[in-house]
Amino acid sequence: MTELLTIRQRSVFSGFHYQVVNDSETVLADLTWPNYAQARNARLKWHKPGSPDGDLKIEMPQGVYRIGFEFLTRAFANDLRFFLQQGDDVQAMAEVIFPKDSIKRHEVFLRQPMQARLVRANRWTRKRYLLEVDCKVIGSIQEPHWFSMKRQLRIDLPNDMPVPLQTFLAFLVINSAFR
Repeated sequence: MTELLTIRQRSVFSGFHYQVVNDSETVLADLTWPNYAQARNARLKWHKPGSPDGDLKIEMPQGVYRIGFEFLTRAFANDLRFFLQQGDDVQAMAEVIFPKDSIKRHEVFLRQPMQARLVRANRWTRKRYLLEVDCKVIGSIQEPHWFSMKRQLRIDLPNDMPVPLQTFLAFLVINSAFR
């Protein structure tokens, strides 16, 4: 039996603080956006060089993880690379790529710790993303209800995937679907 996780807004009034809970409502992680997110290769810098103050934070009993990003290209729609880190150790990396020749939606590729893709497969009134490895669906992240006061997503990924990685993938869906 797989343990399903849910990521949801902590407050109706703030879309920048989420909690990851299991089926028994135990809080496993907090995901918090900074006041000013800053790309590592940003031209305009709010934070000191090398400072983690511009990164998102995943706080867990096992420690703090950070989600940072950098620009891959600079155009009308910038391609981005996101990193999941604990200290200086990169745990995961994903890229958000915008097509250059058409008006298609961007694509989300997981590059590390495995080669995978988050595929948008929305239902009529709910956001839904599938995690594909070698064209085979291994999990999903989706809205459980068509209406909710707090944004929430149901995370149905393999049990052997660590909670920080599942939270990182949920962040990618939130960033892709709602921002």
